[in-house]
Amino acid sequence: MKRKPTAGGQETEKKDSSSWPLYSLVSTVAAACYFNGLNGDFVHDDIPAVTLNKDVLAINSLIHVFKNDFWGTPMSDLYSHKSYRPFTILTFRRLPRRGLRCDE
Repeated sequence: MKRKPTAGGQETEKKDSSSWPLYSLVSTVAAACYFNGLNGDFVHDDIPAVTLNKDVLAINSLIHVFKNDFWGTPMSDLYSHKSYRPFTILTFRRLPRRGLRCDE
């Protein structure tokens, strides 16, 4: 955005309203790309990561979310993927409280 000086010597921002159609188009295309997946099933790694993960299902205590990897395996385990994402797991864990189910 360009700034133009005012009579008092202060600069103000000039609003450019010609770019909103471009932003709208980009947003619409991005939303359309993912719209068909909203009612889709879990696939590939979603099943062990979400529907079988005891941390997501709240079978394990909350402290395990911070001790386990994304897949629910302890970080110290030899077979752990070492993908530490506790905030993602906490988000998945809250879905049933919002009326969404992970086991469908």
